[in-house]
Amino acid sequence: MSGRRTSSRLRVLRSSLLKSPQKSSEKTPAKPTPYSRPGRKCASKDPEGKTKSKPIETNEQKTSKSTSKGNDKQSRQALPDVPPIQPTTVPERSQLIEIIENTPGCRCGSLLIMDILVMTLEGATAILTSDRDNESVNALYREGGEERTSTLPTSQCLTNFTIIEDNLVAAGVWSHFKIIVFKVFPDLDLQRTIDTNTRYSCIAFLSPGTLVGSHVGRRGGVDVFDMSGNILRKFDSSHFGDPYSVCTYNGNCIVGDEKNHAIMCFSEMGNMLFKTEKIFQGLLSVKAHRGYIYASDREGQRVVQLTADGKFVRDVLTREDGIEEPQGICITDDNLLYVSVINSYIRVYRIG
Repeated sequence: MSGRRTSSRLRVLRSSLLKSPQKSSEKTPAKPTPYSRPGRKCASKDPEGKTKSKPIETNEQKTSKSTSKGNDKQSRQALPDVPPIQPTTVPERSQLIEIIENTPGCRCGSLLIMDILVMTLEGATAILTSDRDNESVNALYREGGEERTSTLPTSQCLTNFTIIEDNLVAAGVWSHFKIIVFKVFPDLDLQRTIDTNTRYSCIAFLSPGTLVGSHVGRRGGVDVFDMSGNILRKFDSSHFGDPYSVCTYNGNCIVGDEKNHAIMCFSEMGNMLFKTEKIFQGLLSVKAHRGYIYASDREGQRVVQLTADGKFVRDVLTREDGIEEPQGICITDDNLLYVSVINSYIRVYRIG
């Protein structure tokens, strides 16, 4: 009996195993959800509740998309080898603001640059010029829409100005061994005279108590001296031909050499930092302003802008701007460029 029961049980198990796959396949499939149906895509809605369906792509669009993807991959691979494009800023052309004709201080001889200096103090502006014919310093004052003038007789011809204090200016004397110091506000007032051993064609403030001066001739050179006229050191004269003008910037001395048609830069101790190529034609007046060097090239009929390390930037003014034989130049904090011209007038430009 036990053997029969066992065999009957095996037959039952076998039959149940054979029937189970059929039962699972006969089960009713689950009701599909809207997002599980084959071939259906999810539609999006805008904030107004309207349904937006995705447009069907044509074969041409699919081909162009695959092509653009291939191009994107190639461009991404080539990007590291291509330098980024830097925006180029072209300075605006200088704009003529004013011509000042009522100041007779810009007349000059063939060997002289008549300088110009613009100063502002407590809302008043003074435009200083040196007058060769009348041997004087002239000042045109502007304040509150009104103008007035002041004259300081000097009995000598002055070549250039340099500010040594807020209201104190020193001026080089071309034909005499001296420098004069005078106040500007409220009127021109002579303070003292400094006797020197050299006739300086140009002087510039270097540091409190010291000036730097350039001189031309057979032994042209550049000296550093104190406010009593005592020479503290001389720069190596082998660098110079005719160092006509000098200015200072960040403790360095910038020299315009007429004979070499060049601009040179020296440290306070006289070590040469750079020398420009021969890009100038004639007498130079140099000034430094906001990281740039400006030079009037009188025979070249232009005013030139250089970087602080002597690289050419551009012609700020040319003959097309009405410039003929520019001499003294001065740049103010509001980017106004004053230029003294040989025909006894001053032209004022706004530079970019």
